[in-house]
Amino acid sequence: MKFNLVNKIYIGMAVALVLASLWKIWRFKPWDRHYFFASVNAPYTFPIYIRDIYFLYPVGDEYGEGFSYTREEVNNFNSHWGNEYYSPRVSDPLRFPKQLVLQYVSYRDKKFYRDTLDLPQQLIEDTFKEAKEKNQLLVMSTNLGGEEKKGLHFVVGIANDGNLMVWLRGVYLEKLLLKTQLKAREPKAEDLYYAKPLSKQEYYDKMFRFIPDTLKDLIDRGVDRNAKYIDSPTHYIELNKDYWEAEKKRIKE
Repeated sequence: MKFNLVNKIYIGMAVALVLASLWKIWRFKPWDRHYFFASVNAPYTFPIYIRDIYFLYPVGDEYGEGFSYTREEVNNFNSHWGNEYYSPRVSDPLRFPKQLVLQYVSYRDKKFYRDTLDLPQQLIEDTFKEAKEKNQLLVMSTNLGGEEKKGLHFVVGIANDGNLMVWLRGVYLEKLLLKTQLKAREPKAEDLYYAKPLSKQEYYDKMFRFIPDTLKDLIDRGVDRNAKYIDSPTHYIELNKDYWEAEKKRIKE
């Protein structure tokens, strides 16, 4: 069978399309994607202002939802140690995050913190796998409406003195992924920009101008002065146990 030039062109185009599709599938890696949500919290009596918090992923253009909701709670001085967003919603499945990028200023010690932290990839993968096998995945709503997905929650806790913890949570599951202490860093000029260039004191005053007087009073009276939240339990499982048990009964009925 002989092929003329036109046939060869069509065959070449078909091969190119197949290869492009295979490359797209390999790059997207649908078998390596999961549903998860991310929250951040801080102790009520150790207020902070978060300038930035987000995950870095294996594919640079991926962006996960979640931090924006609880970041607002933290920056409105309405956060509590161990809390997470009450109604998580997810859209597309993502590959596991590789790093956590974080930048904030602390009210009590007036220190600025900025870092990029590596996340334990194998531990994350193993935790998801085990949670799936043990039926510990959490049900999450989607932005599509009506449809629900199952996954886990990443929760970042920013304690006092630059201490930080990252957990992965599910049903009867709270796995500690990371526990570390950040070093205070001198802010760069761009770190202090807020509508216009500000000095450290001006930035600090502006970010904390809406702290409630009741919270200021607690701090002034020395409440939690010597607390070490990095060693404080979140009581996550205890607080959710009744709900999970009720859900089990509802599903069986």
